[in-house]
Amino acid sequence: MARDKDASRASVDPTPLRVGRWRVDPATDSIALDGRTCKLEPRTMRLLLVLAARPGDVLRSDELLDAVWPGVVVTGQSLYQAVGELRSMLKADAATGEFIANVPRKGYRLVAPVARLPDAVASATPAPPPLDARQTIAVLPFRDLGLSAALGFLRETLLAGLVLELSRQPNLAPIARGTMLSYADRPVPPRQVAADLGVRYVLDGTMAQLGDELHIGCELVDARSEAVVASEAMRLPVGEWPALTQHVVGRLARAARLQLSDHASSTVDASPADGVSALQLSRRAWVELYCRPQTRQTNDRAWRWALEAVQRDGSVGAAWNALGYCEWRAAQYGWSERDRGALLDDAVAHAQQATVLAPSDPDACYTLGLVTYTRGELERGAANLRHCLDISASYAPAHGMLGLVRAVQGHPEETAELCRRAFALSPREPLRATWHWTEACALSMLGRDAEAFERACLGIAANPDYPACYLVAAVAARRLGKSDEAARYATVLRGGAFHSIARLRAMLPPMRVEPWASRFLEDLEAAGVPAR
Repeated sequence: MARDKDASRASVDPTPLRVGRWRVDPATDSIALDGRTCKLEPRTMRLLLVLAARPGDVLRSDELLDAVWPGVVVTGQSLYQAVGELRSMLKADAATGEFIANVPRKGYRLVAPVARLPDAVASATPAPPPLDARQTIAVLPFRDLGLSAALGFLRETLLAGLVLELSRQPNLAPIARGTMLSYADRPVPPRQVAADLGVRYVLDGTMAQLGDELHIGCELVDARSEAVVASEAMRLPVGEWPALTQHVVGRLARAARLQLSDHASSTVDASPADGVSALQLSRRAWVELYCRPQTRQTNDRAWRWALEAVQRDGSVGAAWNALGYCEWRAAQYGWSERDRGALLDDAVAHAQQATVLAPSDPDACYTLGLVTYTRGELERGAANLRHCLDISASYAPAHGMLGLVRAVQGHPEETAELCRRAFALSPREPLRATWHWTEACALSMLGRDAEAFERACLGIAANPDYPACYLVAAVAARRLGKSDEAARYATVLRGGAFHSIARLRAMLPPMRVEPWASRFLEDLEAAGVPAR
């Protein structure tokens, strides 16, 4: 019997829909549930859409093969594997139970309820911003200043990795690798590259082998002014290059995003005016949150801009993310008169909204992981942080935060490696004090008080206004017999968010290292932090 391939293709509706409790967005090949967003392979998404077009009906295997693999010769094993992958992805919706039923010798049918989303909900996932709303960047092939023939492949490897990683960053638009390879053997100044390709920023780098070391340097140039916005330099053992490729790419990509966003946002007036768009306001808030040490002043500025952004345009995911992040900080450090629980509830709702509007934005997943962890949902927090890293492996804060979650889950021995990755990816990160605090906590849990004290002091030096590091410093100093220093750190704590043991007990998430937590609070009180 002839197969009607055109009819199979026509039956697929590309608009967003609800399958069980999952929100399915064909435009981004993503599904979302309870703030968690998962990416599907395009063919897996097509399989789901074909099944959802006729919920409850038995679709023959040959119908599904024609619809999902049109014009491609595949076997039934491919369909079997695709159905298995889809079942595995959807099984988290425990309320619905089975999603896809196998009808022996006939085919498959979708048994979960299907609902088309109304226009108002469907429009909640906007198309990517137009190119002129994003920050365009061209990555020149790194110039060879003395690589051995055996390492000649590294230039193209680094270029390909950087273009891929930068393309994953929200609102960055790198020029394709193939286009940039045309500049490999001809020196062209960044300003000419920018004029040729219509970009504003150019990443220009060099590579050289000096003995057993590989030297990598790069500059991020604003082609309009020919000013160097940022620069990075690294020295690596030649023999360790294969293991460090991702760190090199990630470090350069992270530095480029931080510095480029900081530079681009400087064109936005500090006092938002009517002509400033919601996207520009969101970027300005992002810079305050991610490119500045966290203080009440930076948080308040970001909060004002985020509120203004969501009021002007509620479809900008970055605005909702910034709002949720500000609310989390305010709740965590007592930077608001509002009830802490209410602030955290709002932070979760706004971070979830950000993941719906921008499912491929690692910032949104990071914020949701941060807030859910703080509310005591440790597994959910860890899952969101891992998903953030699935989206962007160079997202240094997620490595550091995952280190804290794993320590609280009872695995402090894993924390040092996760924090090491964070520092390797972004050694000058404005938020690095939080990673020092994370490592200090883990070392304290492991009974290594001298090292914990050292890490806490590094965190205080990185950001004296970040209060968490003073907690470990006070306890470790007391345990090391440094009573005067312990009292000094306790005095600092009494004037801030962690002003009493009662306050700290109310803030602690459920910990699987409870004996340590109780002893820690006892020593903190002995150091001079009042009970109430």
